[in-house]
Amino acid sequence: MIRALCLSLALAAGIAPAAASVETRLLTLIGQSAVVDVYAPATRPRALAVVAHGFTRSRAQHVMLAERLAEAGFLVAVPDLPHAVRHEANADAIVALVAAIVAEHKLDAVPVVLIGTSAGGLAALLATDRVPRLALWVGLDPVDAFGQSRGIARSLRAPAVVLRAPSGACNVSGSARRIAAWLPHRRMERRIAGASHCDFEDTTDWGCESICGPADATRQALIVAETVRVAREAVAD
Repeated sequence: MIRALCLSLALAAGIAPAAASVETRLLTLIGQSAVVDVYAPATRPRALAVVAHGFTRSRAQHVMLAERLAEAGFLVAVPDLPHAVRHEANADAIVALVAAIVAEHKLDAVPVVLIGTSAGGLAALLATDRVPRLALWVGLDPVDAFGQSRGIARSLRAPAVVLRAPSGACNVSGSARRIAAWLPHRRMERRIAGASHCDFEDTTDWGCESICGPADATRQALIVAETVRVAREAVAD
C-alpha cells in the first residue's frame, strides 16, 4: 500500500520511476542455446517475471512490457524461445530459464509470474505445474489450436488472467476463450475491444500487422498497463 502510494505521488509530481537496466545473455536451456534479455529493477526484485513471445516472433516484441515490469520491481527474463512449434519443448525451456535465473540471482524465496503471448501463452501455461512459487499466469491472446493445454489448465492452482482479442484467424477463432473456460475459478478474462492479435505485442512490426491486422498504440499501452497491474497485485505483500 505504501509503495503504491509513493509511486502514485511520484507520478503525480512528474517523477519517472527508476529506470531498469537490461543485459542480453546467451544461456543454454535444455541443450539449446537461447538469447535472453534480463531486465533488472533498481532495487531488490520483488518477484521474477518471464515473458514468452509468440509463433515466429522474438524477445524484441516485448520490450515495453519488460521495462514496465522492471520499473514495478520485477526481475524480468525475456527469451528467444528455441522452437517454433514444439510448445512442450518451449515449456521445458521456460522451466529451465526460471531455475537458472533463480539460482543466479538467489531468488529462492520470491514469487514467479509467467506471461506469454499467442503460442508463448501456451508454452508458459504448459510450464506452470513445474515452476515453484508460481503466483500468476497471464495469457495475452493465447493460442492453443489443438487443446494441448486442457489438462494443465484445469488443474492450475495459481491465479490466471486472460486478455484476448476478438475472434480471428491469427488467434485460431479466439482460442483464448476456450483456454479461459478450462481454467479454475481463480481467473480473470477480459476482451480488449477492437484489438488485433498484434496489439498484444507492445513492439510489433509489419510482419504481424500484414497478416493479423494493424496494431494501435493506445490498445498496446492498455494491455501493457493491465498486465503490469495484475502482476503487481499477484505478488503484493
